[in-house]
Amino acid sequence: MWETRKLAEQALNQSLSPFRDLLNQCFESVDRSVGRLELVDTPFGRICALVVIKAKNLTVACYSLSLDALAQESGAIFRVLIEALERLQYLREDPKRVAEALDGRLPKAGEIGKRIQGNLQKLRDHLNAHASHLSVGPESMKHLFDFNLGQRRTVQPYSEPVLRKNLATVLTVVLWLATEAATCASVAEGMDNDPEVERIEDLKERSRPYVTT
Repeated sequence: MWETRKLAEQALNQSLSPFRDLLNQCFESVDRSVGRLELVDTPFGRICALVVIKAKNLTVACYSLSLDALAQESGAIFRVLIEALERLQYLREDPKRVAEALDGRLPKAGEIGKRIQGNLQKLRDHLNAHASHLSVGPESMKHLFDFNLGQRRTVQPYSEPVLRKNLATVLTVVLWLATEAATCASVAEGMDNDPEVERIEDLKERSRPYVTT
């Protein structure tokens, strides 16, 4: 059952090692920002730290499932991850909104998307239709059938091109998370010209050949 992951881990140590290294550096950046947020003894700092940690866990889950060739099954996780990232932006743009979080009055995900002028509603709709709920449509089930052999796949096989594509998506998202985490930390500390933000910009530049557009 774990043969697909073994092959994926081998690739991470060989041909896909640039993804491994960039992802590790992104997660390290996220951890540094969490540490900074936890040191800021304010509701904004504490709430943002919790949301960043949750978003990191969700990102690691998507990463892990990609190594098992189960990226399709990570769609429901990815939907919540998007909500967490947009929530960070919503709080960052007006730190006073943290009172809504403390009182359980945060707007629904779609409303937050509108308020931050996000453009991910179509992606949310797609995930709702094909990943967040069980569907027997082709978008949800086609990876379970080998059309060349004419039989069902009971175990998802390793494919380096597919893994490369999925790792590119994970890298794109974790760069977004690292950026939001560092920016929230900057807001919490009242800091301009944050060195962590500059490091993330360097990571983005080095990731350019690997990430999705």
